[in-house]
Amino acid sequence: MTFSRQTHNQLLQGRDDLISGFAQRRGFNGAGVAYRVRDGETTDEPVVVVFVTKKRPPGLLLEEDLLPRQVNVGGVNHGVDVFEAGPFVLGGTTTFDPTVEATLTKKYRPLRQGGQISNIGMQGYGTLGAIVRDLTDNSPSILSNNHVLVLNNSSTSVGQAITQPYTGSPADTVARVTRFVPYTFGVTRPNLTDAALAKLTDDQAKEITDAVAEDLMAPYSVDHPCVGLFFAADPTNFYGVSAKIDNTLEALGADLLTPEAIYVPGPPDLGAPVEKVGARTGYASSRIHAINMKFPVFLEINGGSRIGWFTDLVGTTRFGWPGDSGSTVRLGGDGETRLPIDLGLSKCEATSAVASMYDLPLENDIPLADRIRDQFMAASTTGSFLTQLFYLNNSVILDRTQGVEASDSEKAGAASMYDKYRDFIDSALAAPDRPGLVVTRENIDDAALGLASLQTRMTTEETDATNEIFTSLVRQTEGMNHQQLVAFMNRTDVFDKVWDTTAAVPTIRALGSLYPAHRPR
Repeated sequence: MTFSRQTHNQLLQGRDDLISGFAQRRGFNGAGVAYRVRDGETTDEPVVVVFVTKKRPPGLLLEEDLLPRQVNVGGVNHGVDVFEAGPFVLGGTTTFDPTVEATLTKKYRPLRQGGQISNIGMQGYGTLGAIVRDLTDNSPSILSNNHVLVLNNSSTSVGQAITQPYTGSPADTVARVTRFVPYTFGVTRPNLTDAALAKLTDDQAKEITDAVAEDLMAPYSVDHPCVGLFFAADPTNFYGVSAKIDNTLEALGADLLTPEAIYVPGPPDLGAPVEKVGARTGYASSRIHAINMKFPVFLEINGGSRIGWFTDLVGTTRFGWPGDSGSTVRLGGDGETRLPIDLGLSKCEATSAVASMYDLPLENDIPLADRIRDQFMAASTTGSFLTQLFYLNNSVILDRTQGVEASDSEKAGAASMYDKYRDFIDSALAAPDRPGLVVTRENIDDAALGLASLQTRMTTEETDATNEIFTSLVRQTEGMNHQQLVAFMNRTDVFDKVWDTTAAVPTIRALGSLYPAHRPR
């Protein structure tokens, strides 16, 4: 499949228009060009693909956060596909699933692509992408990422030792940093790559090869061309991103040992299989999902976080983990040897913020939260409305929790509640109508304690409203079983009380992009 240059240019304009309108919205993680994916299958419709942290039904979004179904460029409508991926961060460390050991830790002499490398002053490692030639002096050099070879995006890294493998021992020095492409910041100054060069030591330069570690993949060639340099992924490593190899080499002033093996991916390559060998995970093969991606990346520099925008990138699913950063990507493979990913990890920003604030292990409880929403809350009008309130006020929750640390007593109280109720809720959802399962006085008193803790970060109006709902409604539920509780939450007077009380609070957003069908106003 492919599409015309005119269509491609219109999709690029549509991408930029969407970024211009939504770049500052929480949960918006950039856009690119792709084919629409429907029910897990790729169609033949070229679209602007938008990346969001979490896909939500329209009724759970504020109207200003609702993405358009189409973009109009030059009088032509093009579809918009929403894809759950991001936010994107640079890899290169072993923080993701540290129980999984690096695959390629062997010492390779001569050096081989895919081997483990590290700046001697860095805690963490990346991947040797390729041996290339520095066009300034024709010297053989290591190609990898800026964040793998360079400390803090700083020129002070020039001359620093690169070891293979990651040992921290000067005896394993194989190269020294020559130069790198410094990051730029802000949406108007996007980066094309994350790349650096390190000149081989005299000993290592005596014998060079384009072979791959453990021969897990054939060397690049005209028939097996190089298309990119892997450098970033989202928090679950479900979606990975590579910089185009032509942009990368041009920015560095370098070339492959076989220049004819450089390939520039475009519309005809959407869906094409690609492969790579990384130090953390070894071999993987996926398919190109998106091209011309443009998105923000969170860069940790000197202990702080800055946002750098990247553009003209290639997106793939389940292709790399931290430690694979710097891998060169080739056309080829079966496209189906994807990496295992724990999709149970949190992709809800509010949940992640609360987990960090209270030191709670909520990252793996997203499936449980979804069951609460879908099995219990969705069974009643009041429950559905409370779910909507949570999503519509997500920004308020984040503003009050991100970067905030609870007190030791608050953390202890939250941990106590979590330990007491996490498994209880799981079992209650599994068998909600079992005999003897009712709301007890102890449950209500515990809820009151939890509410009191939350109210320390509420406004006066919010505190008064939650106290009113708790006193007039929640306390009535003592002794109710599952069916009685759902019936109670479906009562019109209960819904009206919750609606009117919350809608009167100026800091609470009660209406989304669609008004609830049961309460039009």
